[in-house]
Amino acid sequence: MTIRIRPAEKIDYDWLLDLHHTVYRELIIEEFGYWDDDEEFGLFLKSWETKKIDIILKQEKPVGMFIVEQQGDYLWLDEIQIDPQYQNQGIGSEVILRLIYRARKLGLPLRLRVLHANQGAFRLYLKMGFQQINCAEHHYLMEVI
Repeated sequence: MTIRIRPAEKIDYDWLLDLHHTVYRELIIEEFGYWDDDEEFGLFLKSWETKKIDIILKQEKPVGMFIVEQQGDYLWLDEIQIDPQYQNQGIGSEVILRLIYRARKLGLPLRLRVLHANQGAFRLYLKMGFQQINCAEHHYLMEVI
């Protein structure tokens, strides 16, 4: 799999907002029972303004994004979104494998959370070696060492 990662730029704003809504709308409705445009825009804007977003490129075309941060004694995968047109092609798995490698080089576990409604992602993370370490009302907390 040949993908490239680059930092998000201002030109990515509209594409990222559309990706956020496309990837999350059905999952949010399934998990919470509703979709609120203003609430979701606020969550997107908070990430845009405060976090380092990386863009995933395939053949130089944006196909996804992720946010990863070191938080004390672990690496936190805050967000990963793959455009539905490019899902199930190994792109998300390749990014996660790179992050696992990075975490291991740092001697840290990689953690993430996944909505209960996102069973496809949950199964993928289990297959990639993550273990469920906690369960909240709407999310599973997972970790790989």
